[in-house]
Amino acid sequence: MAVYIYSVTKIEYGTTTGLATLGSLTALPDTVKGSIAIEETEGASVKFYVDQKKEPIKVVKTEEGEMAVTAQFYDMTGTALAAFKGGTGASGAGFTPSTGYTTVEKGIKITFDSGQTMEMYNAACMARYTGGGGRDKMLAWELKMIPQVTTDGLGSYKVL
Repeated sequence: MAVYIYSVTKIEYGTTTGLATLGSLTALPDTVKGSIAIEETEGASVKFYVDQKKEPIKVVKTEEGEMAVTAQFYDMTGTALAAFKGGTGASGAGFTPSTGYTTVEKGIKITFDSGQTMEMYNAACMARYTGGGGRDKMLAWELKMIPQVTTDGLGSYKVL
């Protein structure tokens, strides 16, 4: 029987543990309809040729592809923005960005309607504003999450 994965029901985040596990998690706001993308880029390889043949005699993979998840949110609650952009935020609409470069790493859990979950134990997270402020557009913020290897070296993400 085929297995299908579809429809994100929630995205949660927490502090990284350094291990291939997740600690306690906090739910992110509802996502903008159609904004979630889960993609893996193509890896890199090197081809080795000889003069006498048109095809390579060997192709060696040199890099794996990069997994990335992006999602957008309309909810501008300051605590969520501060968690991913750095700075300080209030439980309401207040947010003050950090004054320098901020590195954000979080544990991420994505739950699907189909019953599976995706866990990223040490995701590099980058947030930015997007959208607009016109009468027909609403300002949103976008979160990009890229799994990194854990400090114990035992993993980066898995789909359960």
